[in-house]
Amino acid sequence: MRLGLPTLLIAIVGCGGGREVTPEAVRAARELWTRAGLPDYDLDWSVSGPNNARYLVAVRGGEVLKVEMIRPDGGKVEMHPEKKQFFGVDGLFLTMEEELAVCSKNEKPFGQPKGTRVVMRFQPNEKLGYPHWYHRDVLGSPMSMAIDVNALTPAPPARNGPDPPGPPN
Repeated sequence: MRLGLPTLLIAIVGCGGGREVTPEAVRAARELWTRAGLPDYDLDWSVSGPNNARYLVAVRGGEVLKVEMIRPDGGKVEMHPEKKQFFGVDGLFLTMEEELAVCSKNEKPFGQPKGTRVVMRFQPNEKLGYPHWYHRDVLGSPMSMAIDVNALTPAPPARNGPDPPGPPN
């Protein structure tokens, strides 16, 4: 059997491994994430493709509280994105769902000619369900993208109210 170059490239560098992004696969991973019940965590993730960036995100009580971008020199810049919800785990699921909708409802996916093939795959974490990585390959275009979760660290729950009293003197 002879494989075409695009198929071979996907197998070698593109979206090898993981699961196909389907509504059912994303729903199953999201349900696992919900059952894990982890509302307080720190997330370190990177995106590569047309835009490259690395983010550190603090989520408490299920809400994105802080987003920092890591500069190439290692410095951090606090960001104030209009749609902060896209930077936590729920946002990674939203991204996959929105991109799946673009492919299924649009004759020109990601602005490419009709008939352009898009391959989307992800690897959910086996225990917690969050997408460990998500890759979108738009064959024959520079519109491919990869999101990689570098680390997800549970954090102590957010506290409400005043600080507890200190140790006795």
